[in-house]
Amino acid sequence: MPTIKATTTRDIRKNFKQYADDVADYDDAVIVTRPDNKNVVMISEAEYNSWQETNYLLKTDANRKAIRESLSQLDDNNSKVLTPEDWAKMVSQHE
Repeated sequence: MPTIKATTTRDIRKNFKQYADDVADYDDAVIVTRPDNKNVVMISEAEYNSWQETNYLLKTDANRKAIRESLSQLDDNNSKVLTPEDWAKMVSQHE
């Protein structure tokens, strides 16, 4: 399970490889505390990319509305499972 750790700049310098391995291997996040509350957070590239994708998908009102409607349809069991063949047929009809 991912954890959040906090450490100092001194400790991160001394143990960077271990912190980097924990972040990459276990999806840990590390908060590096700095003077004047100028803290930074270290996360894996995969986690960063996931956040970027989520931000992109939620960027517009239209996307947010479509996602909400899709989730509502799933909650209401108002969905249909398509086979790859069904999907290809549907796509070809709209081209």
